Amino acid sequence: MSSTSDDVPRTEGTEPELRYPNATGHFYRTVTYPPRPVWVRLEAIVIRDPGTPKHINGAGVIMRGERPGVLTHWVPTVDGDWMGRVTFTVQYADGRPDLHVADQLVPAYALRPRRAEDSG
Repeated sequence: MSSTSDDVPRTEGTEPELRYPNATGHFYRTVTYPPRPVWVRLEAIVIRDPGTPKHINGAGVIMRGERPGVLTHWVPTVDGDWMGRVTFTVQYADGRPDLHVADQLVPAYALRPRRAEDSG
């Protein structure tokens, strides 16, 4: 384990970021690898308290199932868990265009690898 100049402990995943170009010529900032396709398990992001009544909203976002996303970073938590920095979309129940959600921290347990050609 190394430490910063302030003697604050550092662990893996906190090194300077590398940069990789995407298809449009812009750069993703990544920790140690090019961006990776993942599936985002939406039920693992929004967890309802037991016994909370449901109030259906026909204009709300659908937070069930899995959505394709792109993982660009792994971020460690102070307690030793891992969060992925992920960009993905969420569908609206009323059919509006999908909501684009960029650079969100998602718990590692809500992510799984996806082949790039699998988009849903």
